[in-house]
Amino acid sequence: MNVNVYLPLLAALALGAAGPTLGRRLPPAVATVLLTAAALVTALTSLASLALLTGIAVLRVPEIAAEGRLSDTVLKDGPVSPLAGAVAGVALLALAPFAIRAGIRLWRESARTYRLAKAFSAHPASIAVIQDPRAQAFAVPGIPSLPGHAAIPTRIVATDSLLRTLTEDQRRAMFAHEQAHLHRRHHLYLLLTNLAAVANPLLWRLPDAVTEATERWADEDAAVAVGDREVLARALGRAALSNLPRTVPAMAQAHVGKRVRALMAPPPPRRRTLAALLGIAIAATVWASIDSARETEAFFDTARDAWHLAHQHSVEHSHVTVADLGMPARTAPIVGGRD
Repeated sequence: MNVNVYLPLLAALALGAAGPTLGRRLPPAVATVLLTAAALVTALTSLASLALLTGIAVLRVPEIAAEGRLSDTVLKDGPVSPLAGAVAGVALLALAPFAIRAGIRLWRESARTYRLAKAFSAHPASIAVIQDPRAQAFAVPGIPSLPGHAAIPTRIVATDSLLRTLTEDQRRAMFAHEQAHLHRRHHLYLLLTNLAAVANPLLWRLPDAVTEATERWADEDAAVAVGDREVLARALGRAALSNLPRTVPAMAQAHVGKRVRALMAPPPPRRRTLAALLGIAIAATVWASIDSARETEAFFDTARDAWHLAHQHSVEHSHVTVADLGMPARTAPIVGGRD
């Protein structure tokens, strides 16, 4: 437990620092899936580790241990030092304001995405063209039917300015790019990664890394669909940067320069070894968290058994003392007294 409980924390720190680099080195599709999975796993397990360390430290207080019927003697000799518990508690308190801020921002951006989807739901065609001086194109994710709410279909939205800017081949590549966003459900990866960053703000760089990976993934799909990588690169160069919610996949939302350079180069290599290592790291983090939870449960069982054994011994000792004095055995036990 001494090592396993800290592994998710180390994994969160490492992923927060190296996530963007890993995303650029891996193939876009693999990077999107693995970074999203890693973000969710490390967010949940690192929070569980902090809560576990803090909880064990709090239970060292004798009054709290007595309330929980846990032996304070066993807890004092436990595997977590008071300093580690205090640091974990401070870390939880320090992360809370950032988590609240990230949660509010995600809520607002999700609300903007919903309003976008709602606004274009009545459009008769799957591709909506709007009048706007900005050169933009983006995919509006659909929303399934919910109790009291009808389903909202997916839409591809492009501005008239962008359509005038692009050639026919570039427009075809642009629509293929947006269709790839919808077909691959990229908005779900963006939403899950943003939720992970809300749960653990140490992962604040992951949503941007997954955004870049999904854009490159859609670029690669579009390049295959139109059979020309350069035509999409030229379309990206002509499109303007947009100001859309971070949960909306857009043609030129971010990382345009990197994506153009990637499209002007050959398709990315598979990098199976790097992908396998990241997958092993995710599995190891899950295993470490499960193992530390199992050991913690066994530790609490030991503390609970020790508490019951100590109090049972006290009760039996008090009965023997009363009997020795010639008093009825049904007399209420007097723990630790002879009078």
